[in-house]
Amino acid sequence: MKSAPSLRPISPAPKPRRANARVPKLLIALLTLMFAPALLEVVSAQQIQFRPGELLQAADRSLDVGDYAIPCVADWNGDGRKDLLVGYQTAGKVALYLNSGSDASPVFTTSVNLRAGGADINLPSPGNCGAPAPFVCDYDNDGKRDLLVGDGANGYVYFYRNTNTDANPILDTGVRLMAGSSALTVSLRATPYLYDWDGDGLKDLLCGDGYGNVHFFKNIGTAQSPAYAAGTLIQAGGTNLFLGIRSVVRMFDLDGDGAADMVASSDTGVYWCRNTGNSSAPVLALPVALRAPVSGSGLQPIYTGHRMRLDWVDWNNDGVMDLLLGNLDGTISYYEGYRFGFTAIAAQPGGACALQWQSAASLSYQVLDGPSVASITNLVAANLPSGGKTTCWTNPSPAERRFYRLQIAP
Repeated sequence: MKSAPSLRPISPAPKPRRANARVPKLLIALLTLMFAPALLEVVSAQQIQFRPGELLQAADRSLDVGDYAIPCVADWNGDGRKDLLVGYQTAGKVALYLNSGSDASPVFTTSVNLRAGGADINLPSPGNCGAPAPFVCDYDNDGKRDLLVGDGANGYVYFYRNTNTDANPILDTGVRLMAGSSALTVSLRATPYLYDWDGDGLKDLLCGDGYGNVHFFKNIGTAQSPAYAAGTLIQAGGTNLFLGIRSVVRMFDLDGDGAADMVASSDTGVYWCRNTGNSSAPVLALPVALRAPVSGSGLQPIYTGHRMRLDWVDWNNDGVMDLLLGNLDGTISYYEGYRFGFTAIAAQPGGACALQWQSAASLSYQVLDGPSVASITNLVAANLPSGGKTTCWTNPSPAERRFYRLQIAP
């Protein structure tokens, strides 16, 4: 494997252009292939892939809240840096870690428990099983961030209104949400998330539960004063969605097709339910396990142990969403997201061609070529070890029209 000097970056969405006669034919062919994402042999050229997981740090050691960590990332104090809220047991409280570093290199030291109405938010669960599930949002559309917290014991959801500013939030006493004239509940282990599910311009409530279901509570009120109809269960593959116990959900267009998909976690794994419908009428496919590299084993389903609870955020502001997983032991695992695909090329003297692509540690790659898009079948490089976040390889083939395809080696 050789480094490729003066590699030429590839724009993620270039406009079509007419071939310039002064550009080598080999280079034109490469650009044609690399600028057409559908030609790359991955699940989808725009689907997010993940690098190996690592534990978040606080005070020079693994961040640890105790037990049953449920994370939520938000700029809590309005200083432009992402902070971390974590529901935890055995206290049944929500810890706040303020980021004194940057988004690219967060620095967490000590935490404080979030307070509301002058006292710590406290939602204990019998037997010390389950934890409060925080979600930061502007719930009442007044321009300030508020807090929703799911209750582990009874499946209620509480709204804590911010009565002050974003720079110094002061939360009012929690108010239990209602569905019609009854208390809104999913029975146990509520994990709330606001999202406009039906495309009517109002944020609805999606809520995981302790049984692995996902509940939809339609907002029949207003943006300023949400009110909810009775809950119904979200479906996937034509039946009630079942993720495995202790479900948490987020919505994001994972495959870049313009429709938000469901990303979820449970005791059994981290999943993607592709939306084959649209933003106003989602139709979810059955869950597919998301994978990440494991040393010595290649891509494996993401699993950090029982009681995984996810959050989904562009942690390092690189334009690609990342994954956080709260763990049973109170730690938080971070999986950096990236787009698997070619990033740069360079025609070398004598007809060689240098390729560079986004990659991940603990993986190997294969490169295939061929004389046409329909005939990219010739294996020209096998089991190339990863170079880290980017990998380079130089093909010493003669200067002729070639097309290339990149694969993760099995």
